[in-house]
Amino acid sequence: MPSAPRSADRAIPVRPAPASIPLAGTRVAGDPLSRTAASRILRPVNPRRRRRSPLASARHRALALALAALLLAPASARGALLDADRIGGIEIGSPAAGPGLRAVAPDVGMAAGILVTGDGRELWSRFSDDERAMASITKVMTAVVALEHTKPDDKMRIETRATRVGESEAGLVAGRTYAVRKVLEALLVKSGNDAAEALALHVAGSEKAFVDLMNAKAAALGMTHTHFVNAHGLDAPGHRTSAADLATLCRYAMGDAEFRRIVALDKATIPGPKGTVITMENSNKLIASYAGATGVKTGWTDDAGYCVATSAERGGVTLYAIVLGAQSETTRFSYARRLLDWGFEHYRPRRLATTGDDRGAVPVTDYLDVTVPLMTAVTTDVPVFDLEGTVTVTADVATEVEAPVVRGQRLGTLTAVQGDRLLARIAIVAASDVEEPGFWERIGIWFTRVWRRVFGGQRVAPARVVPAALGTP
Repeated sequence: MPSAPRSADRAIPVRPAPASIPLAGTRVAGDPLSRTAASRILRPVNPRRRRRSPLASARHRALALALAALLLAPASARGALLDADRIGGIEIGSPAAGPGLRAVAPDVGMAAGILVTGDGRELWSRFSDDERAMASITKVMTAVVALEHTKPDDKMRIETRATRVGESEAGLVAGRTYAVRKVLEALLVKSGNDAAEALALHVAGSEKAFVDLMNAKAAALGMTHTHFVNAHGLDAPGHRTSAADLATLCRYAMGDAEFRRIVALDKATIPGPKGTVITMENSNKLIASYAGATGVKTGWTDDAGYCVATSAERGGVTLYAIVLGAQSETTRFSYARRLLDWGFEHYRPRRLATTGDDRGAVPVTDYLDVTVPLMTAVTTDVPVFDLEGTVTVTADVATEVEAPVVRGQRLGTLTAVQGDRLLARIAIVAASDVEEPGFWERIGIWFTRVWRRVFGGQRVAPARVVPAALGTP
């Protein structure tokens, strides 16, 4: 009888080595050297040869073991670049990309994934619209629906059938009453299938009715490649999503303060049986080990492989990395790290303007020789993806202005674009007040202008133009 599908966050036995091993001299696909070459590195030293010093011998053995481990490791564990990988929407294998884009692409080896900014801008992707199993990342939607139909302080009783789902369990006690908040912690920190089932029954009365709510929410969020069959994420026909849809879901979920609090926990506790307390460690190991990590959820099943949806914030920049179909628990986290590190390296805040920056001056038409100085209104920092081309800044400023002028009065706009993407519009304002001329002063200005119109001379002050340019990076 086939084994039951397994959940993401249980301990996984080590799989046996493959039965067939290449013969001596056979080149291993994807490896730069054959296993035979690696074995030569480990061949014992001939005792008749000149004996090395103990220190040299130790260094030699350490180097040999390190090289052998690298050569014998599966190529997929060391990452891979695919022509279909996209940076800024451009496939790195296409003529439009050129060799430069491929050279800076992140080296990761999962089946599918995506890296997006906090506002949903895609920086990198691999088969991000392909539909796949998502394992326990399902529980992100379970939490979203639960939070939108209950309150964290509400009380709920755990039904016996909720404790019989199996696989990854938090240890909720049948018949006991918990705050919804604690069941959500069991769901998202421990990845408890019992918590998922308990929430479904509490909110909707049955798992089927709850799943209908999940699918309705997915449709409302525009998750066109997603369909849920259960609330916990165990493999089931038709239970699917895409990396892009998961990024949409996680961005939405992280907008809820309670959800955000829970997925950032390193540990949480729930009451256990007979007065005990169960301590739950977050299955997302990046929470405790990656600087700036804020969430969100792990997953594993036979169909899904090892998965993780992650989020992190640094320097005012928020990124979401989705990893689907990694080879092991270790590689899912290492790939997520690589994507986040790559994202923070190439998507960084750039200062476009500082409050009070000189933006030139425009003539005040009521006077012969008066101008009003201009300045940028606010300091503006905007994240810029440095792999999508040059940032262009243009200034659109009034050619002249009539008095009175009030300090802070808007007289122009600084516009920053990258390609066809608008980065920012920054107000250019008057840096000082200019009052209207008095009655007799106005008469004098009028006669002077008549004279100069006939005999020549300046009738209005010239504008002073400051070329538009980026501020300090």
